[in-house]
Amino acid sequence: MPEQVVEMDTVISAGNARKVLLTFYFRKQKLFLAFLLNRKTSAEVRRVSDRLETRLDTYSFLSLFETILTDRGTEFGDPEALETGIHDIQRTSIYYCDPMQSCQKGGVENVHTMLRNVLPKGSSFELLTQWDVNLIVNHINSTPRAILNGQTPYQVAYRDFGPDILSTLHLKPVAPDKVQLAPKLIK
Repeated sequence: MPEQVVEMDTVISAGNARKVLLTFYFRKQKLFLAFLLNRKTSAEVRRVSDRLETRLDTYSFLSLFETILTDRGTEFGDPEALETGIHDIQRTSIYYCDPMQSCQKGGVENVHTMLRNVLPKGSSFELLTQWDVNLIVNHINSTPRAILNGQTPYQVAYRDFGPDILSTLHLKPVAPDKVQLAPKLIK
């Protein structure tokens, strides 16, 4: 079993809105990341992956995103492009859930319920900014989890990845009494 398994998915905006969220869930740390995409395409997913690799550096990307598990959505339909990094070396291994078995990536599906507390189904992402998304992500990652013995995903990731990686990913802790998972967070 790989050291680091990351689940990847997308969250759809309301109606005819084109913007979607690309989400990552680090199983061991329960850490959640989300990135606003202009369109739900494999090129947009590749763009975010390349940007992450550039920001983190290739070695850090390889360590963090060793193995990615996702579904067979069209936005993930070019595994070679996603697996190949900015220096034309393999940066990750992509695996797909069995058809109709989204439960195989249940961690990301569960954290989407926390996301939907802030962005209920039917919400449009057209006016969202990446700053808004980062704010939501920081509140989700600052919510204590029983499975982490009351620690937050941020605290566990800080221990496992260090402050520089978290800063590069724009992750910041939110004080327990300030955590808010409701639509008013981004109003």
